[in-house]
Amino acid sequence: MGPTKTRGIRGTAVLLGTVLLFAPALRAGDAQPVRRHVIALYDGARNPYVVDPVHDLLETPLNHLGLIPLRHDIRKGPPPAEWLEKAHAILFAFVATDQECPWLWPWVEKHADPSKRRVVLFGGFGPLIVDSKESPDPDRLGRWLSRFGLGYDHYYASGIGVVEVDLLEEDSTSYEATPLGHSIHRGPWIEDKSNKAWISTRGQHDAQKERHPIVVGPWGGLVLDPWTLERGRVHDDRRWFVDPFRFLRDALGMKGVPAPHPSVLNGRRMFFVQVDGDGFEDISTIHTRQYSAKVMHEDVFQKYALPFTVSVIIRSLTLDYEAPEPTDRMKLARRILNQPNIEVASHGVLHTLRWRRPLKVDSAPRTIMWYAKLQNYAYSPLAEVSESIRFINERLMENGKRCEVMLWTGMADPLANVVRQSRASGCWNLNGGVFRWDPLHDSVAFVSPWGRIQEDTVQVYAGGANENDFEGFYDTMPGAFKAMDLTIERTGKGRILKPADVYIHFYSADNRPRLRSVHYLIQRWAFREPTAPVFASTYARAVHSALTGAHILRTDNGWILRDFGDCKTIRIDEEPRNVDFLRSKGLLGARRIGDSLYIHLARPDAVLVLADSPQLHPHVIEANHTLEDAGVEHKRVFFRSRAHSRREILLGGFPKDTEVQQTLDGKSATVRTDADGRLRIVFEKPGETVVEVSLP
Repeated sequence: MGPTKTRGIRGTAVLLGTVLLFAPALRAGDAQPVRRHVIALYDGARNPYVVDPVHDLLETPLNHLGLIPLRHDIRKGPPPAEWLEKAHAILFAFVATDQECPWLWPWVEKHADPSKRRVVLFGGFGPLIVDSKESPDPDRLGRWLSRFGLGYDHYYASGIGVVEVDLLEEDSTSYEATPLGHSIHRGPWIEDKSNKAWISTRGQHDAQKERHPIVVGPWGGLVLDPWTLERGRVHDDRRWFVDPFRFLRDALGMKGVPAPHPSVLNGRRMFFVQVDGDGFEDISTIHTRQYSAKVMHEDVFQKYALPFTVSVIIRSLTLDYEAPEPTDRMKLARRILNQPNIEVASHGVLHTLRWRRPLKVDSAPRTIMWYAKLQNYAYSPLAEVSESIRFINERLMENGKRCEVMLWTGMADPLANVVRQSRASGCWNLNGGVFRWDPLHDSVAFVSPWGRIQEDTVQVYAGGANENDFEGFYDTMPGAFKAMDLTIERTGKGRILKPADVYIHFYSADNRPRLRSVHYLIQRWAFREPTAPVFASTYARAVHSALTGAHILRTDNGWILRDFGDCKTIRIDEEPRNVDFLRSKGLLGARRIGDSLYIHLARPDAVLVLADSPQLHPHVIEANHTLEDAGVEHKRVFFRSRAHSRREILLGGFPKDTEVQQTLDGKSATVRTDADGRLRIVFEKPGETVVEVSLP
């Protein structure tokens, strides 16, 4: 999804304009744009049962570092030339069995050069090994690797007692499993001392004696199989040997560089409940002769003072798209969707199962869509989006309320034109990329990235699995969805990789064990954990902004942030310095979580200045909801607090145990900060309040 050359030049001009606009906040010196895109080459001719190493393995750690892969299949020819202008690095994700590719070597020798951009090799050399009748040049790979200070030949040895392995960086090479069961001696060796080896191997009969299958250096990095990850008997059984977050951070030179962080809002991990429309018309066993949708509404949506994103399937409400009068299910949907704490979403007209499979006359039932037909409706993937949204807006909505989100159905694999239709119809999108991280899927390698980029579109992935991903949910273990708790916990512990997403369907109200799981997850993650309850679109918008905007420029003493849109958080790992709020602009606050500094943005364009020592200035440390019309100025912090849940705000940067002026909706009072110079504001009820706190 790359801008054209003209757009790239225009974007640079805008960024330079930003530098000039904020120049008073900066030291003298040039602001250097941070390139966030990585050209990621893979072989699309590989065995389809082998995991895609870019999207399924590497994109999650790349996203966490703030980077955006530009995935390209080498069987389709060279990648677009305009990608090179914005590429921070070129990543090769090959396996040993990938076959020769005629255009690849000339392109590699011209563009994959350490003087131009970083280079990362992951897995195997594959088509880079040239030793065939068509291209008899076995030394070509070695000559290229010499540019990076590496020696190379084709020597290979294996076997316990034949090969010795030394894990030089044990924590980063035994990340989730130890690779010491492998006794393989091959690959490059370090010739330039600026490189650093993470593993060394020695073979009894190798004159070179020592080789280094994992190397990082000022040019990038290399990690070869089998030292990447442990693969089981099936393609979805895997555990990391190498720490992919640290390896990519060091290889790509991203240490200390801010990363957009769409899962965090005002220092809190986002929490949301998204409800797919399946099971709306089920008859619940909890209350006699009641639709499961009605039970869900009364037992969940009305019980909790929380925002909910709720979708409907049009066919589950009516047998006729042009029904002259509302059905009883349409009336129920209208009653639910027009509640103030409900964000309205679509789950299609007939609930497509396979978005990329065309509907034919002889298509087997339920191979394309869940419901067979609907009177006065002609199926197509585009119509599933546009017509479902139109029906909701015209037949179900009141007082100007609109459908805000398209929740993808079935395989959740829409093509770019379908995703584009969602935005054209006024909706954001979510779903796909479901995953679990639990004892049965015991690796961060299962965690999906932020979304899928196709052409000029972004399909935003869900934050985890839903109920039907848990065996026994429909019969022997109806409460199995409670196990989703561990995935939510793991994806927010240490590194916050995903929001706390409770992803359910109306059929979770079919019986009590299912509904108890929903209550447990909501009660823990909305009320007992430090999260920020939001609508699902808040996260979807943040991801979209992080992947389509979010320009970053480096200055002598900080960073310029441009076009962050709805992504209101950046994260800097291992940053010992502090935010200088007096010299920064467009910020709202900051909070340290673990070894990371999270900065809250008040505006899409901002300047972050860092100082070695803490700077006293009022700011937001954390809040469990969106703060609007917000900012920090000399001696004061101000914002509009609005939420559908209990509201908490923690302010900091005041002198210790000092009286300050607090104004709530125009009414002022004197309050005192605590022994740490903090002030906590709590509104027990949902609502809206204009807040200002200032020093005398």
